[in-house]
Amino acid sequence: MNKRRWKLVIFAAIILIGAFTWQSRDKNEQEAISRILDHTAEIDAIELFKGEQSLFSATGQDAKAYIENYPLSHVKKLSKKERAIFEEKPLYHIVYEMQGEPLYEVDILKVAISSELSEELQQMVFNVGDQQYLIYWAKEKKALEQSTNTQRLLEQYVK
Repeated sequence: MNKRRWKLVIFAAIILIGAFTWQSRDKNEQEAISRILDHTAEIDAIELFKGEQSLFSATGQDAKAYIENYPLSHVKKLSKKERAIFEEKPLYHIVYEMQGEPLYEVDILKVAISSELSEELQQMVFNVGDQQYLIYWAKEKKALEQSTNTQRLLEQYVK
């Protein structure tokens, strides 16, 4: 083959690999969301961390009070610019478990620049004391709608 044909073959291969990767990532995200929605009622443990330190851990009925009933009711993909509105490192980390295995994990991000919050993000943040926080699903780089259960958990166990 001549040089031009090789360039076209390589270009086509790159496009196909990119399309396959994008489709695979989207499929994995949809599977993760489906798994969480299908098994939310089966969550039987919750643990709240600040860094490596566990602040709260509960199982069974004690955990049910803090488990999200509709954990993915409103999901928003955060752009790099929007992510920069929050502190770089998560302040807290929550693990929701099912039969001893993590079903999903979220970070709690503290708002660093509240004046730059869009109207949509303002509806997703919640207050604990005089601080504003956002639930962030780091694995998928998405913000989740605030919940009274998560807010109550932080109000009770974060001093």
